[in-house]
Amino acid sequence: MKKATHKNRTKQKPKKQTAQTTTNAKKTVKRNVLTNPKMPSKKRKKKRNKKRRKMLLLFGEIGLTLLVTIVVVYLLSLFTFSLAKVEGYSMSDTLDDKDVVVINKLKDIKRFDLVYMKVPNAKDKSIRRIIACSGESVYYKNGQLFINEEEKEERFIADYKSQFEKDGMMFTEDFTLKTLTGKSTIPKGKYLVLGDNRPYATDSRYYQLVDEKEIIGTVEMRILPLHKLQKF
Repeated sequence: MKKATHKNRTKQKPKKQTAQTTTNAKKTVKRNVLTNPKMPSKKRKKKRNKKRRKMLLLFGEIGLTLLVTIVVVYLLSLFTFSLAKVEGYSMSDTLDDKDVVVINKLKDIKRFDLVYMKVPNAKDKSIRRIIACSGESVYYKNGQLFINEEEKEERFIADYKSQFEKDGMMFTEDFTLKTLTGKSTIPKGKYLVLGDNRPYATDSRYYQLVDEKEIIGTVEMRILPLHKLQKF
């Protein structure tokens, strides 16, 4: 009986030792993790630094892109296009007060174009319509436009004009180029401009012809208000 007991004891001892060793090893690992948190924290710091660098680079690229875009748009605006706000009601019913339009500074000027210009002998700027160009004769008779003795239809004011005529009023008062300037034809580099709201507009009938140098550009489109978005 003693032998059997001794054998059983000797067999059970390694098992107890193995379990204790495993438990001790686990405790040692936990202690190492608790007492030496420096290794994982360093990795975290490296990851955080990498993320910060990436974010800084990203924001730097975005900022540089915006800066370049602003500079390019500004330079383009000096030579190619700009924005202008309509002031007053001289261009009604085509354009209304406070409308915002895009001005093309490179487009060639032709009859019936809307142009953004410096008002002669004034500091103001305004939008008017080209009616006659250099070398042309022009006059209005019974409210109708004649260029080089040929009648021209002004479709852009047709609806507004018909409303006035129904009330027995003349939409465009008769005049001739000679009564305005004393000349039979428009000199080179000059234009005759009128507002679309003829009864109330201040235009070439008051400040005579407009010099080509005073024209900033042509009106390409209306962008504001959005519900009136329109290309001309």
